[in-house]
Amino acid sequence: MLNNQSIAEMTLQDLESLINRIVDEKINQINRAKHNNIEQLELVNKIHRFQEELKQKYGVFPNLSELREDIDNYNPFVEFDGLFKDDPLFDDFVEEMAKNRRELDTEIGENGE
Repeated sequence: MLNNQSIAEMTLQDLESLINRIVDEKINQINRAKHNNIEQLELVNKIHRFQEELKQKYGVFPNLSELREDIDNYNPFVEFDGLFKDDPLFDDFVEEMAKNRRELDTEIGENGE
């Protein structure tokens, strides 16, 4: 029936069968899309119900969009920003690190030539 033959070689019955298969596949795609949308809607509704249950049980519960914003705005590089701002020894530590780095750079420069 439907194989690798060209459309020009197909009989009217073969063409009708091909068109029916294409239409059926499209209908199936539409039905799957509708079903997926229904499943997504059901999932969102379940999440909202669960969130309401948590609010009732534990009191204040953060909004999921607020949690999402917190995650999106999180920057691990600034997590400890200002940790040593009141430490009087930190500036000395940084200067000692810089001094050690300069000494290592000098040693590497002498050995590398």
